[in-house]
Amino acid sequence: MRRLTAFLLAALLLLSLSPVARAEDTVREIATAEDFLAFARACSRESYSKGQRFALTADVDLSGLAYEPAAWFAGHLDGRGHTVRGLLIEGEGSRLGLFRTVAAGAAVENLHVEGAVRPGGTREYLGGLAGVNEGEVRQCSFRGEVEGLNAVGGLIGQNRGLVSGCSAEGSVLGEHRAGGLVGENAGEIRDSESACAVNTIALTPSGERRFDIAALSTDDFVDLSDIGGIAGENAGTLLRCTNRGAVGYPYLGYNVGGVAGLSRGFVDACVNTGDVRGRRDVGGLVGQLIPYAAWSFNEGQLEELREAISYMHHLLNTANTHLDERSAALRKQLGHMTGYTDGALQAIAEMLEALAKAEQNIADGIAIDPETLDVLIPKFDQLPDTGDLAAAIYNLYAHSTELNSFVDGTLTDAAADLKNISYQMGYILNLLFSLVETEPTELVTTRDLSLEEAYQHDEGAVARSRSSGAVLAETNAGGAVGTVGFEIEFDSEDRLNLSGSFSSRAEHLLFAALRACESEGEVRTRTDAAGGIVGRLDVGAAVDCSAAGSVASQSGDYVGGIAGRAAGTLSSCWARCELEGRRYVGGIAGLGADLLGCRAWPHVARAAEYQGAIAGWAEGTVRDNLYVDSRPDGVDGVSRIGQAEPLSESSFLALGGVPASFGTVTLRFVVEGKSLETRTLPFGAAAGEAPTVPDRGRAYWVWDDYDGGPVYSDREIGGRYVTPDSTLATGGAVPDFLVEGEFGAGQRLEVTPCTIEGESGWTLRVPDYEGALTVRMRSPGSVKLFSPEHGAWRELDAVPDGQYLVFTLPNGGSVVARPYRELPGHLIATGIGAVLLALLLLLRAVSRRRRRKKQRVKGK
Repeated sequence: MRRLTAFLLAALLLLSLSPVARAEDTVREIATAEDFLAFARACSRESYSKGQRFALTADVDLSGLAYEPAAWFAGHLDGRGHTVRGLLIEGEGSRLGLFRTVAAGAAVENLHVEGAVRPGGTREYLGGLAGVNEGEVRQCSFRGEVEGLNAVGGLIGQNRGLVSGCSAEGSVLGEHRAGGLVGENAGEIRDSESACAVNTIALTPSGERRFDIAALSTDDFVDLSDIGGIAGENAGTLLRCTNRGAVGYPYLGYNVGGVAGLSRGFVDACVNTGDVRGRRDVGGLVGQLIPYAAWSFNEGQLEELREAISYMHHLLNTANTHLDERSAALRKQLGHMTGYTDGALQAIAEMLEALAKAEQNIADGIAIDPETLDVLIPKFDQLPDTGDLAAAIYNLYAHSTELNSFVDGTLTDAAADLKNISYQMGYILNLLFSLVETEPTELVTTRDLSLEEAYQHDEGAVARSRSSGAVLAETNAGGAVGTVGFEIEFDSEDRLNLSGSFSSRAEHLLFAALRACESEGEVRTRTDAAGGIVGRLDVGAAVDCSAAGSVASQSGDYVGGIAGRAAGTLSSCWARCELEGRRYVGGIAGLGADLLGCRAWPHVARAAEYQGAIAGWAEGTVRDNLYVDSRPDGVDGVSRIGQAEPLSESSFLALGGVPASFGTVTLRFVVEGKSLETRTLPFGAAAGEAPTVPDRGRAYWVWDDYDGGPVYSDREIGGRYVTPDSTLATGGAVPDFLVEGEFGAGQRLEVTPCTIEGESGWTLRVPDYEGALTVRMRSPGSVKLFSPEHGAWRELDAVPDGQYLVFTLPNGGSVVARPYRELPGHLIATGIGAVLLALLLLLRAVSRRRRRKKQRVKGK
């Protein structure tokens, strides 16, 4: 018995240790909408899902049900490929989606969601799957609509974890940081794609707007910003992602990109095929790329800066205590600034900690060479990251400039506080500049590392990515990136022009690179800075990039095959582009600085001055650039040995590394979304006649903007079926002339007054129309119509029809109206009677004359 008891106790112990029996391996199944509602309600407590596993065993339909999003999910959910459909979130709030937050350490995979997320209220951090993700989201998708204010994404509002193998399709609308997949990314997104239309309608920003440029207010001036096909704002990594949806609305929005609207992180091996539109800083891949900038500080300098910012924090709190309830807008501004001071202080604390660790590592690593007795000090070349500090101070300064507009009409104490805050901001900037302008140590470089180390850093880079979508903007548009440079958050119109001043102050360690990127789409601006790769390159380098599209400015300057306006470096880039602009038009750069080893095959279709096959003008080093022999030559029309030299077409194509597509252009004819014919032509060859498209009943096909002339970039030619108009008319509620026939699209009736042999008339013509015209002319009264023909007048056979006369006239013929009078009926009858009486009298007279003649004959 004792042995049996011992055996049973041992068996129970083993069972308790078995993986099958462990609670954490138990999977809780969700099979119905009721199950899912209960699951979501229970997720309001972290303890419910922490460490637990869940799985869907069937599709779930939430249609018509009141759904409260799962507030905090900390477990693992496997959707097993099933779909949650009918999601509808319309109440007020933020951090909303199927889940509000997917916590760190949690995972959601193999789940598909369909529905709409369009709440009221604050409307921040919105996504179809999750408002915020701090864990892992794998192989998930969303289909539907997401609408909000800030950090709005098709799948996730804000990502601070991992998103892998996911997709979204439908539509996304947001004012700031709106993305087809994720609104705001500070983590990693890889192997994912979006087919969402992002801000493709004319979105009207919320709130009252003053539109006062002089005020430079974030709320009043920056309407829509940071809009992207994958992510609205990227501070993390986007790897192997694809966007297929259209992004942006023509001439609305700042920082608009096919992959990311604003990126200060890393974009690698991504693809965009959608068209991208916006106002400023618009790119096929990234709207604006923020360079990585690190400054060099020692502990004493950081302590000094921390004291200055701490005092700013004190001034902000003091100002808040002096505000009344009517100062909501000012209180909001001060709240933003307080947040940025907190961020700056946190960044300084982290930098001090990093310096302390570095010093300890150096101290621990000091040794004495046993043979030479030399003191060996380990090399230290890792500087603390100053990116967060830079961003906080930039934004603190941005909001401080707005305070002057609040001084008038503010209480005396508060007005004094605002002035003190402005003075302190000036002190912080002066202190900052004095610190970074100290003599560099051997550990710090004063060079822009973008060219020399283009392939050695990732933060602040766009690499191995390609865009084929069209890019349209007011200014600063690029086939890959709209602008590379620093940004003051609210200065979208570049009125402060702080990119140059801040970049020059931050060149102790600076990096921004576009490397091995390709663009094939059309790039157009209405004003300045259009480039096949980058519209405006304030700092950094574009290396090993290629562009093969048309680049044009409607009425502005700075148009280039690679860069419109570049203060950075363009190296080993290739461009084959058709270019149009006013001034500063070039095959590689419109206005460039350092141009090194670039190759260009341009066609300058329009330029007034400063034009060249390599650059309109260059202000730096120009070396080893080659171009296909053409006009204009080299730089500003001049070719110089060793700088910019021409080659024959065959010699150019024989160079090593020529992109495969450079020798030819592709012309694709598309009918109602389907390819009818594709032609591969030599660069600059005539396209020839367009293919014939069969009529559809009375409707016939018209190609858009096609003349069969030379082609200098890949083009897709579309068109439309047109049903002939049966009537053309002159203007007015009651037209004076109408013509009938079968008229094509765009044809119109031209009626021109004319004078023929002293008589006034009209000439009627329908351009590009063959055959006679059936004319309806509003009758000016009792007239007869005549037309000149072979030097004589021909009366037209005009038939009355109501108030019109209907007749036939040759196309381009003239008509004259001659009046005549119709006598009244009784006068006509009198006239006829008079004629008959005259005839009767005449007959009597003749008869009498004959009788007299006969009588004379008898009398003889």
